[in-house]
Amino acid sequence: MKTSVITFNRNDGYKEPERLAIHLTTLLETFDEVNYVDWNSPTHSALYDVINEIPKTKRLKHFVISPFIHDQIFKGIEGAPWVSGVLSFNLALRRTNADWITATTLDIIPPFKHELKNFLSYNADFNTFYTFSRREVNYDNIVNNKENLKEYRKLLSSKIPPRYFPAKVTPNDNYSLINCCGDFQIAHKNVWNKIKGFEEQMIFNCYVDTNVQKKAILNGFKLQAIYDIPLYHMSHKNHLPQSSTQEIHKISKKSPKYNDPYKWVEYFSESENLDDWGLNGVEIEYEIF
Repeated sequence: MKTSVITFNRNDGYKEPERLAIHLTTLLETFDEVNYVDWNSPTHSALYDVINEIPKTKRLKHFVISPFIHDQIFKGIEGAPWVSGVLSFNLALRRTNADWITATTLDIIPPFKHELKNFLSYNADFNTFYTFSRREVNYDNIVNNKENLKEYRKLLSSKIPPRYFPAKVTPNDNYSLINCCGDFQIAHKNVWNKIKGFEEQMIFNCYVDTNVQKKAILNGFKLQAIYDIPLYHMSHKNHLPQSSTQEIHKISKKSPKYNDPYKWVEYFSESENLDDWGLNGVEIEYEIF
């Protein structure tokens, strides 16, 4: 049983390098394979800023989508985002041979390896799409305890209770199960392949995670929220992008766009992804660390 996780980022100064280092290091401790997709960084991949802080396991796959490729993909789309979570997830989904695949986000510290393995070995169902409920933890406390993070996480598991936070984004949303369900979504590879991953037309913010869980239901799979396996979300700090002056100006003047929840949750009934979803027809190189 091989496990894989997919995460993504953009090197624009919005999130701290230390956060990425902690995120990737803990992912490598838990999963058999870690896929990191760096999407449209203005200068260089964020991974290169923290590579000396990450263990070299030969299990970290590093994909880079350059600004040129990004511009080609979103050419002619007004207000296109600078980073694509759906395409980042999907391109890695199509390029892993793992049995169980997780999609997660940069702020997450995953469960310990034995916790995840035990769940998958004894409790997980091949035909169920799972979302794990996060527990909030202060980012500065994590950084201050990074030298003994394993012991600190054990302490946290006894101090921070499970987070029960139900959510609905539309009147008939029976799919979200919890607020921020996209922080840690896991399913067997057969589920991901049957539903064709994340909807690639959902290029803007929000509701991607709810939509993919509705896709699981539409394809005959079950949904389940997991609360009793500790999963931590590192709190956000006040961020100001530190790339070029032009980039900062663009960010300060441009409000994010959002996907339409009624189109993608309330009324959604069928995938718009083509059979080559995940840029499957494109040769994308990667390096292994």
